[in-house]
Amino acid sequence: MKRLLKTELGDIYDRINIYKQPAFDHPLLRNHKIQMKPSAIQGEKIDEPISNLVSSVVRSKLKRCPSETVPIRRTTKEELINAKYLSNGIKHRHYVSAQPFAKKVYYGGSAIISTANPSVGQDKFSTGQIWIQNGPAEELNSIEFGWAVYPQLFGDNKTRVFGLWTADGFKKTGCYNMLCPGFMQIHHRYSFGEPLRAGTYGGDQYGVDFSVHRDPESGNWWFINRENDEKIGYWPKEIFTHLANNASVIGYGGVAGADLGKPTPPMGHGHFPVFDSQYTCIMENMKVVNSRGDHVQFDTSKVHLNHDTKTSCYDLIYPVRDLFVGIIMFFGGPGGDCS
Repeated sequence: MKRLLKTELGDIYDRINIYKQPAFDHPLLRNHKIQMKPSAIQGEKIDEPISNLVSSVVRSKLKRCPSETVPIRRTTKEELINAKYLSNGIKHRHYVSAQPFAKKVYYGGSAIISTANPSVGQDKFSTGQIWIQNGPAEELNSIEFGWAVYPQLFGDNKTRVFGLWTADGFKKTGCYNMLCPGFMQIHHRYSFGEPLRAGTYGGDQYGVDFSVHRDPESGNWWFINRENDEKIGYWPKEIFTHLANNASVIGYGGVAGADLGKPTPPMGHGHFPVFDSQYTCIMENMKVVNSRGDHVQFDTSKVHLNHDTKTSCYDLIYPVRDLFVGIIMFFGGPGGDCS
């Protein structure tokens, strides 16, 4: 059996024994009992709304790994060198987001996120993502997930799946994907770094249906591709403090970043949002997870719209409710000198 797999894009994956994967190198996970699938959640509804978006998932040509092994994308020497730099401070970031505030306690979030492939230089990145957070800034617990164009992280300018976590505001803990011990890979084929089919401005549009929810029995935070109920893996409860029990913030939007002093790249399709999904990155069927495990819509009249920079760089359009695709928001912008 080959223990090394190579994709058509040149990505190299190692087949790793699931009980010897890097997550177990985390000092808090050495005695962790692996959870092979989420527990049954009473009332959970993985619905399939009528979406304007076609799936962006490029079906992996990786063969399913044998029993008790998982595919883990091989980290290059350069990526290892950059790992601490990429995660500690996450460069100079600007974001726009919509955050429901009707309640103070959440157990996850989900949305169908349209994909794009903004023009991003080597020292820059751009994302469409969801945030799940708790705790004060100096002790921030955070899970971020969605798609990213990030040459320093992935070695190319393709649109790929990413995850990011921290338990202390990125002072000493956390990283992208699996650049440090933390995320527990479960799926035998799909993982972080998968390439995605990206929509084009004025052309065909594609989307990914991602969610992260807290398992009510184990407390682990599960990352799931809801399109086919693909359970990718989870961030264990043990690595968190404030997120050990619940989240206080769920956010939906985009982030664009660059080195200090440099202009930040485009977000989404690189144009300001309009009420037309062919010309704007969107999120559809935006939901939060409640204490019963239900994915539910939130009150669109109780939403914070956050900009940490001028609207001439990035903007978003207030979430609206659609009969067929649920709650929608539109986001993006050209970037530039946004300081």
